[in-house]
Amino acid sequence: MNSWRISHRLLFLALLPAAALSLVLLLHFVVGGLNALDAEMRARGLTTVRSLAPASEYGVISGHQGSLRALVEATLRQPDVRGIGIADAEGRGLAVLGTPLNPAWQQPGAVGPSEGDGWLGFAADIRRTMVEFEDFPEESYANLGDGGDRRIGFVYVEFSTESLAARKRALIRDGLLILCAGLAVAAAIALRMARGFSGPLRRLIAGVGAMGEGRLDARVPEASTGELAILERGFNDMAGRLQELHETMQRRIDAATAQLAFQARHDPLTGLVNRREFERRVEEALRAVRGGDARYVLCFLDLDRFKIINDTCGHIAGDELLRQLAHLLQRRVRDGDVLGRLGGDEFGVLLADCGEEDALSVVESLRRLVEDYRFGWREHVFAVGASIGMIAVDGAAKDVAELLSLADQGCYLAKEKGRNRVQVCRRDDRELLARRGEVNWAERLERALAEDRLFFAAQRIRPLAEEDDDGEVHVQLMPRLCDDDGNTVLPSVFLPAAERFELVPAIDRWAVGAACRAVARFAARGDGRRLLASISLAGIDAGADALLSRIDAETRRHGVAPASLCFGIDEAQASVRLADAMRLVQGLRALGCRFCLENFGSGFASFSYLRHIPPDFVKIGPAIVREIATDHVSRTVAAAICDMGRELGFRVIAEAVDDDVVCSALRALGVDLGQGGRFEAPAPFDAWLEGAGRG
Repeated sequence: MNSWRISHRLLFLALLPAAALSLVLLLHFVVGGLNALDAEMRARGLTTVRSLAPASEYGVISGHQGSLRALVEATLRQPDVRGIGIADAEGRGLAVLGTPLNPAWQQPGAVGPSEGDGWLGFAADIRRTMVEFEDFPEESYANLGDGGDRRIGFVYVEFSTESLAARKRALIRDGLLILCAGLAVAAAIALRMARGFSGPLRRLIAGVGAMGEGRLDARVPEASTGELAILERGFNDMAGRLQELHETMQRRIDAATAQLAFQARHDPLTGLVNRREFERRVEEALRAVRGGDARYVLCFLDLDRFKIINDTCGHIAGDELLRQLAHLLQRRVRDGDVLGRLGGDEFGVLLADCGEEDALSVVESLRRLVEDYRFGWREHVFAVGASIGMIAVDGAAKDVAELLSLADQGCYLAKEKGRNRVQVCRRDDRELLARRGEVNWAERLERALAEDRLFFAAQRIRPLAEEDDDGEVHVQLMPRLCDDDGNTVLPSVFLPAAERFELVPAIDRWAVGAACRAVARFAARGDGRRLLASISLAGIDAGADALLSRIDAETRRHGVAPASLCFGIDEAQASVRLADAMRLVQGLRALGCRFCLENFGSGFASFSYLRHIPPDFVKIGPAIVREIATDHVSRTVAAAICDMGRELGFRVIAEAVDDDVVCSALRALGVDLGQGGRFEAPAPFDAWLEGAGRG
């Protein structure tokens, strides 16, 4: 029933009570009619035998066969009578006529109807009628005949029930016909009512289906009355409102799509095209150059001294500077040129229909525009410059990435040559080739990190006076790289590329994990001694939180005490980024790690750093240590550092202690610890752990 249409359901609901009521009435009247026919037949039979019995009295008493036969023939002519018999009191048949009667009819018995297949029999006693005369009182009959029994015989009439059955069938047929006619009339009325109700509903359902398919202009005719009219009117109002909302939403979506498309191609800060769109334009230029005689020049522009503005006034000031310069540069380039912001303070310029000489003139004008610009922020006024790398787009370029890389390298060459200048790049430029070598080193370093080809070399840091007996082995862990050919590469080779291409944080993260593993391996030997591993951080990351989180996670992972790690920061880096250095040292202290200020003594202002970032160790740089025995200034600086160590509570380490003369001079000045060839040469940590690490 759940799959029925609504008109079928309404028709079923309308016909069900009518059919049930009609069936009940039919059963009532048919059953009553059948009972009435049966009663009529029985009454007729009883009437027939009861009227025939007195009429047969004379013939039975007198034995007159003719009168009895006449009665039988007359009775047989009545409708449905198929047989009749008259018998005396002993059951002897006196007159019998018709079809063979029930064989038991001659057996005297109780008066009453009998029934068989297709027939119905009735019997009645024939009794002597007592007539009283004055001369013959009733008592005078007492000795007559059968001793006073009035029953002298009986009559039996048998009726055929075929006509009765036919009448019953006709009654049932007529009842069924009446029922069907009534149901047909009820169905017609119900169907008309259902159509009057389901038609509007079907139209409403069709309207809902159309709206579900996205046709929001669907409407239904408002042709009904009553509640259906309210539904039709409400549907049309709802559809109109939905269509209006859809159109409004579609307009907003179109506007948002257009805005997203614009944002996908443009930088949100400056409104210039972004890096992705700029690269797409360069790709179009490269195809045009390869396909004809089109000429393009690609430039990378990087602002000079931009970081000073960010550090002094904050990023809000830096963003405002970028917006103002973008506006100025956009006004200077031609309509056919493309100016884009590639990220940070980097801009890209694609000059169309322009040779190298003309392009150089345009680019110089852009550089002077930036150079002459003065940016004011509150009480500050800043001057910035632009380092620009320029290269002609030619068909020999492998792809867009190569062109962008060449222009980028030219920009860095301009910075290295003094900033605020234009560097014209060509494929056979030696400086450019050297620069590309650094890029190759960066790629090799990234691959080495991914393939875990960095390792530590270890060198013991020993006391210069007497051996400590506190069970702590102090060792310096120095990173090394195993290149593709299996050769060991020193940090002085790969760290410059790491610094330039921002791979220093990755190296520092590797160093933390490797140092924790080294400490755990040393402790696993079980000789009771503890390892203090010193690591020189490759740089001071402004986002020190990530490094501190890495240290905390790795120490927990390997079950290493944070105090077994000592992190070294170069004094020159700390002086340039004092705020970042202080934040990093505070984080290290909070974790429980130790801290060493390395290469100390390179400037006279170095002593002031010790008040801001008090270290556990101070390491005197090799330039001072190597001259300690021959140079008075070096001895004076070293002595001052030792005095500060005793005053502030840090220990002094001398690096590059390579002979006994230097060792004796350092010992005389009060230097606590020494590291260098005088004690042992650096060795891979695995070898050191098996050999020197046991001493």
